[in-house]
Amino acid sequence: GVKVCIVDSGIDVTHPDLNGINLVEWVDLVNGQLSPYDDQSHGTMMAGILAADGGLKGVAPNVELYIAKALAENGSGESSIVADAIDWCINKGVNIISLSLGGSQGATSIILGSDVENSVEDAYSAGIVVVAAAGNDGENDDGDVASPGNIDSVICVGAVDSRGSIWSGSSVGDNNGNLWPITLPRNDPDKKPEIVAPGQKVPVILPDGKWGYADGTSAATVYVTGAIALLLENQPELMDGGEDMIDDLKDWLMDSAKMKADQTDHDDYYGYGLLKISDFIAESEA
Repeated sequence: GVKVCIVDSGIDVTHPDLNGINLVEWVDLVNGQLSPYDDQSHGTMMAGILAADGGLKGVAPNVELYIAKALAENGSGESSIVADAIDWCINKGVNIISLSLGGSQGATSIILGSDVENSVEDAYSAGIVVVAAAGNDGENDDGDVASPGNIDSVICVGAVDSRGSIWSGSSVGDNNGNLWPITLPRNDPDKKPEIVAPGQKVPVILPDGKWGYADGTSAATVYVTGAIALLLENQPELMDGGEDMIDDLKDWLMDSAKMKADQTDHDDYYGYGLLKISDFIAESEA
C-alpha cells in the first residue's frame, strides 16, 4: 500500500529480480516511450535496491512502484524535465519520491535553477516525503550538498563505505549559512546531510539480467527510501499525516541514527549518523 516514485533513467523490467514488482505506472518524459525501458542502467540499479525480489533482495520489495524517466541515455537531466517528473509523482498521489540525482559536480545529473526545488516544496506541501542524494563531490567539494537535497523539507542522504566510515565521495553540507549566495544557517533536524547509508560496493541489478556493484550517494538514498516505506507500511495511518508527518520523520531519523565513535552532534559529512532501520521504526512507535 506504500506508493514510491523513482525519478531516474527508467527501469528494465525484464530483469529476473524484477519479475514480481508491482509497477503501477510509468512515464517517459525524455523520449515519450509507452513501455518501460532503461537506456542508462542507473534507474534499474536504484529500483533493484528498493524492490528487487530474487538473487538480490530489495529493502522494501512490496511497494507500489511508480517510475518517471527524466534522465537521458548519458545520465544527464534537464531541470525542467526533472521538475515535471516530480510534479507527475505528486499528481499520482505517491507517499515517497526518491531522487538519486542532484545538481553538484560529480552527481548523476546536472540540475540547475529553482524549478526542481519548487517542485519538491510542492511535494512537501502535499505531504509527500522527498529523499535526495547529497551528491558525489566530496573529493572536489563545491561547498554544499546537491540540489534539491539542500532544501530543508527534503531528506538528504550521504554515503558510508563498507566499513561504516564516510565514503570519500560523499558531499559535505554547509550548515552555517552564507552571505552570498544568501543562505540561512540550518537547524535540527534539517542540517545536511540528515543521514548516511551504504554507498560503497552496494549490490545492484544491471540490465540484461546481470548483477554488479555500485558506489555513491545515489545508492545510499534508496536505502533511506526503503526504510521510510517500511515505516509507513508498519504504520499506515502516518500516510495521511501531511507536513507534520514529514517533520516527525526527520526527528525520528535524527534520534535513531547511529553516530560514529567520536561524534556528539550533527557532522557535516556524517549527518546525524548511520541509518538504522529497525531503530528508526521503533523510534516512530515510541
